[in-house]
Amino acid sequence: MADLFRLKAPRGSLLVVASVFGALSIVAACSNGPKPAVIPTASGDGGAGEGGAAKTSPLPSGLPPMAQMPPPGVLGSRKATKKANGALFACGGASPAAKDPADHVKKIGHGCAAASKMKPVGSPLRGQQNDNAQHAEHKVRVEANKCYRVYFATEENVRDAVVVMRDSAGDMVAESPGAALPNDGVVCFNMADEVTLLIAIGSGKGGYAAQLWSD
Repeated sequence: MADLFRLKAPRGSLLVVASVFGALSIVAACSNGPKPAVIPTASGDGGAGEGGAAKTSPLPSGLPPMAQMPPPGVLGSRKATKKANGALFACGGASPAAKDPADHVKKIGHGCAAASKMKPVGSPLRGQQNDNAQHAEHKVRVEANKCYRVYFATEENVRDAVVVMRDSAGDMVAESPGAALPNDGVVCFNMADEVTLLIAIGSGKGGYAAQLWSD
């Protein structure tokens, strides 16, 4: 049959026929070969455990619970504004540890009085705290168009104490691990409010004192 085909076919047509059959053979071989493996795409769960719930580590018991995030464009409290003052940063850098915390906060406040032009608002707040307890809270009244600063001290065997001020909405006003809050200035309120001072101890136990000063 191949010989008969070659006798009747015009000269030069054998090359064309062979090319066609060759191409068809290649297509058939490819279609019958092994198919490429499909690699599944893993969807990330952002650290979620079973059931899709994210696993998070609990905060240390001594730290204040976090307030809700403020609306976009709002940073912290909308009732207070922090004002930096280099002179206050220098005078508020004293160690917060002392044998008598209440006497110590009075000394720090009076040492900054010339720079801050402030006076104490009431007597020092006192309390006992330890690193295994929940943070302590003290309510303090502030007035509109007034600026404030808090002086803080602990007994000598207390370490890593932190003071946080939040407004009545739960928003952060200021925080400080040192002897003054804020450590580099004052906070000024645009409306009267009842703020909360939260005091937490990171290590140790003992007494503490905090005193509010205002212009």
